[in-house]
Amino acid sequence: MSVDPKTKNILVIIAAVGAIIIGSLLIYGILVTPTRQPYRDALTQYENVNRANDALNVAGSKLNAGEATDEAFKESISKAQTALTSLRTENTALSKEEALKDGEGKAAYEAFDIKLQPYLTYNENVLVSMLKVRPALLTCSKNSTSVTETQKSVDDIRACVASLDVQKDIPDSDYAQLVVSFKSDYSRLADILQQIVALKDPKGVDSAQHKELTDELTQATEELSTTSTTFTRSVQQHRSEVLPVSASKQLESYLSSKSRLF
Repeated sequence: MSVDPKTKNILVIIAAVGAIIIGSLLIYGILVTPTRQPYRDALTQYENVNRANDALNVAGSKLNAGEATDEAFKESISKAQTALTSLRTENTALSKEEALKDGEGKAAYEAFDIKLQPYLTYNENVLVSMLKVRPALLTCSKNSTSVTETQKSVDDIRACVASLDVQKDIPDSDYAQLVVSFKSDYSRLADILQQIVALKDPKGVDSAQHKELTDELTQATEELSTTSTTFTRSVQQHRSEVLPVSASKQLESYLSSKSRLF
């Protein structure tokens, strides 16, 4: 089947236009790529920062201060500290990228870094604090697992209070407050228990007083639970406050847009 000469001319024109467009795109790509490369390099380094932060989050999620053995806990802390150091290193490398030294790039990076620094400090303080308070918290947990109306239980709780009392210079405010609150809670618990033990005949003439003291003991135990809940909520709030999510997204968006050809 022969092609109409007019149709053939149209097809030739279309093919020619297509070739011109493709050629223009190739030329545009050749001209633009060198100017985009610094942004692509910065974006790659930004992704390294993200990966380092992901490693920190994974290491942090594996920290179990209560159930882990001393060896396992120290290993987990070490991994988290290594990840934190890596995050600092990758961020320092990001700050040296050419695309982030002037103009919009510099402003976008500085906005990110201003948010990242408190995040780094927060995580460092938490890791140090966990190491400092864990021995005391383990002592308290062990000594208060089974509280009875005996002098032994009184002595165990006092030992818990003593272990908390030696905890000084805790950098994270939530862990510092936890120690203060637990010292107060456990001291009250020990005082009430001591009074119960001191009763000559808790089931006889002093039964009313015994009932009053056991009610106080229950309240003191509930206060320990309240302190733990308050601590958990405070940690969640403070961590959410230092997460550099918004500034991070803005920097990524900027670098991505500058890296694209179109």
